[in-house]
Amino acid sequence: MPRAQFPHKILWLASYPKSGNTWFRAFLTALLNDGHVDINNMDSDGIFSSRYTFDLVSEIESRDLYDEEAKLMVADVYRQLAADREALTIVKVHDAFEADTEGQDLIPGDATHCAIYFIRNPLDIVGSLANHMHFSMDEAVQMLGDKAACMAPQAGNLNKNMQFTQHLSDWAGHVNSWTIKPSFPVCVIRYEDMLVDTFATFSGALSFIGWQYTDEQISTAIAATNFDQLSAQEAKKGFKEKARKSERFFRSGTMGNWHKELTAEQVNKILLLNKDLMEKYKYA
Repeated sequence: MPRAQFPHKILWLASYPKSGNTWFRAFLTALLNDGHVDINNMDSDGIFSSRYTFDLVSEIESRDLYDEEAKLMVADVYRQLAADREALTIVKVHDAFEADTEGQDLIPGDATHCAIYFIRNPLDIVGSLANHMHFSMDEAVQMLGDKAACMAPQAGNLNKNMQFTQHLSDWAGHVNSWTIKPSFPVCVIRYEDMLVDTFATFSGALSFIGWQYTDEQISTAIAATNFDQLSAQEAKKGFKEKARKSERFFRSGTMGNWHKELTAEQVNKILLLNKDLMEKYKYA
């Protein structure tokens, strides 16, 4: 099994929300299971912000900790999680790449094999984020430009949600944190390339990880996880990762929707904040 090639190490699947992370996890699940995928039972090891994982590994009730106290321990939790595994651990993460209050990276580089970072045109993220968070378009635009933006904020700084607070920063800050700061290898994948040339993009990601699969195996996994297949699964039995107030998780699976969804003022706000980075990744 390819995951056994890299025991005691972690593969991070990192992204700002709504940038292709879930699609790629579904693809890996199909790849590891002969073309079969259940979107509610993906072949990965959860999300970095999971309180369940923290409590299970640390044997500490995180409900009794302030968020900053838990963050001081989370790197060791994932070191231990990886050390206990005889196969590559695969973890989704939406948090920006940051340090705790003592200056130590939240993501433990010494336990990391590599990371895949998914990037998407922020203009297209707006509509998907608004749907996911049950926001207006203006609220989603504001979130992408907010350095204090987070998901799963805790009431009174105590851990009552299923997940720890995920600090995102603004979109540009999130991208820069994952593409500049890590000491371990990071492969940046554009969501648009996933759409336009899925086979080449996913094959390149697998090579970066160090996994070898046949063209037929890759094509089978891609066919099993196209948007229509994933959307049909959600329509039939729901998707546990869908936000409670959102109508659906798999919304359109396309690019360029911002042309019909955003006003000129909203577009200009995104461009003014992110012009250089958008030019770098060929979005401007």
